[in-house]
Amino acid sequence: MINQSSSDRGKITLSIIIPTYNCDQYVRECLDSVLHGIPDRTELIVVDDGSDDSTKVILSEYDNSDRTKIIYSSHKGSSGARNTGIDNARGEFITFLDCDDCIKEGFLHKGLDLIQDKTDLYIFGIERYFLSGEKQLWSVPDRTFPTISDFADEYIRTRKLLIYSNCNKFYRRRIIEEHHIRFDESLSFGEDRLFNYHFLQNAGEVVSSSLTMLSYLQRNEVSQSTAYVPDYFKTVIDLHKEKINCFCSLSKGTDIDEKIDFMAYDLSREVEQAVDRFVTHPEEKKENLPYINRLVFGNTPNLEKPLDYLLVLGSNNCEYRIKRALEIRESHPDVRFIVSGGNPHKSGIGTEAEFMADYLKKNGVPITDFILENRALNTYQNLTFSSNILESIDNDRPEGSPPFRVGIITGGFHLPRTRLIMETVKGFSNAQIEYIPAYGPNTTPDNWFLNSVGRSVVFSEIYKLASMKKHLDYKRSIRQ
Repeated sequence: MINQSSSDRGKITLSIIIPTYNCDQYVRECLDSVLHGIPDRTELIVVDDGSDDSTKVILSEYDNSDRTKIIYSSHKGSSGARNTGIDNARGEFITFLDCDDCIKEGFLHKGLDLIQDKTDLYIFGIERYFLSGEKQLWSVPDRTFPTISDFADEYIRTRKLLIYSNCNKFYRRRIIEEHHIRFDESLSFGEDRLFNYHFLQNAGEVVSSSLTMLSYLQRNEVSQSTAYVPDYFKTVIDLHKEKINCFCSLSKGTDIDEKIDFMAYDLSREVEQAVDRFVTHPEEKKENLPYINRLVFGNTPNLEKPLDYLLVLGSNNCEYRIKRALEIRESHPDVRFIVSGGNPHKSGIGTEAEFMADYLKKNGVPITDFILENRALNTYQNLTFSSNILESIDNDRPEGSPPFRVGIITGGFHLPRTRLIMETVKGFSNAQIEYIPAYGPNTTPDNWFLNSVGRSVVFSEIYKLASMKKHLDYKRSIRQ
């Protein structure tokens, strides 16, 4: 604990900042939970954010104590109110509560007993109650992380240290002031995460504690976290980048594979959470689905110019891909096919390539119009072996012949990763490539997020794509 010398007496150890806004039904419960047995050297700062119900009247009942400061401001949002609270805080540490939170009885004494001179951040548990009676407990272990790198290492590996909320933490105020860390008042959500990322980048020792700090009751079905948010996905991606930059720059004990796994998992999870909001917020679906689909499926191909070859990449279930190739042939009747894939097809009709060749024959395509590549066991081999075939054909053409235009057909969700794999293939040097999506019944741009099969495939693919991209970026940085 901090040693209390005579010169320390009268100093404030902890400032508790509570923004209020139109919360007259439960603000008393919140304030009473703090003031009941509040420890010495603790101050309460309440910033009313322009309430127009009876909240201000209730707050006036508490404005009669040397350790309670009530500040009335115009409506700027919770971030602005918290910033006002920071500007008026005197404590060595700052903590935040929302006006629908209640401090657990006895917590403040126990939490303050943990404070050490060398620790910059304390993280505690949260109880969440629902109107249905259901209860969730979010907890952290009793751990001391001597350096912020140790903390970042642990989070990258476990992702379980409750880093998002501001209402379960004690922050050393000196760091907040020295680095002028404030809440971004322009954000409609995620400002708490951003505040924490900025604080962590300037912190030293971190302590996590199994103590539960507060109880939170989900009083309304519509809250800040469930209301419609304009530009939700853009904000999510920006926050994802900030999070990755924060933890990967701080972590010194994790290797590149651990960091890439962390990056890929976090991106996949953020996309999943954005998609989960579509049912209750169709306006967010309309606004954000095109961006997500671009990430998942890539850009629209240019199929107006003639194509010389369609390279169809095999899969265990590739019938929809070869169907797509036949549809394209209707607009490009002179196109020839390369069907590639050496793995067994689920139909039992030989390999993937043999299944597709048989499908073409049954649909009237003469054997002179397709080439069977029957060895490839993965996408890299699909592209490499097929490139060799095309280069052999190109070598027999007259010098100066125009480059082949080649359409590469694979599952729509697999196209972005196929583009990345192409960067590692030595081939197709004399070819113009168009990447053409084929969609299975569960993975179309309009339905993949509606069924468990499509969601599983797409989220897995986002993870793989992000992993591969980061690996390639890392290799490029090594070469440079």
